Amino acid sequence: MEVEKRIMVNGGMKLPVGYRFHPTEQELILHYLLPKALASPLPSSIIPVFDDFFSHPLTFPGDQEERQRYFFCKKKQEVSGNAHRIKTSSGDGYWKAIRKEREVIARGRTVGIRRTLVFYGTNNSSANCNKTRWCMTEYSLAGFASTKVFGEWAVYKVYKRKESKGRRQRISEGRDHEEEDLNCIHFTIGTDHETCPPPPSPPTSADESGSII
Repeated sequence: MEVEKRIMVNGGMKLPVGYRFHPTEQELILHYLLPKALASPLPSSIIPVFDDFFSHPLTFPGDQEERQRYFFCKKKQEVSGNAHRIKTSSGDGYWKAIRKEREVIARGRTVGIRRTLVFYGTNNSSANCNKTRWCMTEYSLAGFASTKVFGEWAVYKVYKRKESKGRRQRISEGRDHEEEDLNCIHFTIGTDHETCPPPPSPPTSADESGSII
């Protein structure tokens, strides 16, 4: 029991320090997704069952510091009238497919279908949904007719895209500009306390008696 506590983080399994779960697409489908669909033993219970379409990605279980997290989930149908769009159950956004489906080939045979989805989240200042950097790659089975008996299981890889180089540069330039503004001190000369020397006096002239006028 104590060992289980050490390897579980926020409902998901935490790998030992230095280890990463980084399977290939073929390994993910043949050694994890296919046994899951057939209710067969898995090599490891490292991939939890979780409904990716229930809430915002920030609330997903597991270690938030991991660059990639994997979940088993039943495939969802797109919202009617909005092809390739799946709303979250919590109503805080939706997932949208952004690329065409692609076959995953293993040993010359199609074993799976891959597609990429991006999360559009609600904004506090607007009712509209804005595109975020959260992405999800969906892997589903293909070429295994018997898997239909067990439902449409899929495995999802969740990750966050890096900011584009242009955006990082704009943010950096904005910060530099703010620092320049903070480092600049504008001096003004007050009218009540003049520190400048008085203006020169006009030239003087003398009359015939020698008096200065």
